Amino acid sequence: MIEWWDKRTQRERGLVSAAAILLALIILLQFIIVPLIAGRSAAALRADQASRTLDVMTSRGLSPSAANGVQAGPTPDADTSRRAILEAANRRGLAIARIQVSTDGVITVQIDDTSAENIFAWLFDLRNTASLEASRATMNDTGSGLVRSSFEFGGKQG
Repeated sequence: MIEWWDKRTQRERGLVSAAAILLALIILLQFIIVPLIAGRSAAALRADQASRTLDVMTSRGLSPSAANGVQAGPTPDADTSRRAILEAANRRGLAIARIQVSTDGVITVQIDDTSAENIFAWLFDLRNTASLEASRATMNDTGSGLVRSSFEFGGKQG
């Protein structure tokens, strides 16, 4: 290879070097930079969609009775609600990072690094099977298309 290179004129060496640099640049763009940019924009789009869905669920998610501070039927105790939350999470394959019950019966649930769709399915499941609705919700993008979220359930109304 060195012998072949030494046989080339200065002009040919420059042309071969320029072609090699252009080829390396094309490979770098095509197989590294473009997929990284596309992945980042796709993750940002999914996070934006999750944020809009959370906004819609938050605005429509509270029943009129919960918004007025009136419960429509008997309120399950904190232990029953906690068990229902954990069972629904297990059915959906969610790993709950932390669950805490305060003295006034508010159950705080934190879930790390899962898809927003899985979170919404879990919330829907809780609403249908245990009549539990989050009174407060926060979701943050972790930067990899997943979300970290925190929810509060129950507590004394009014």
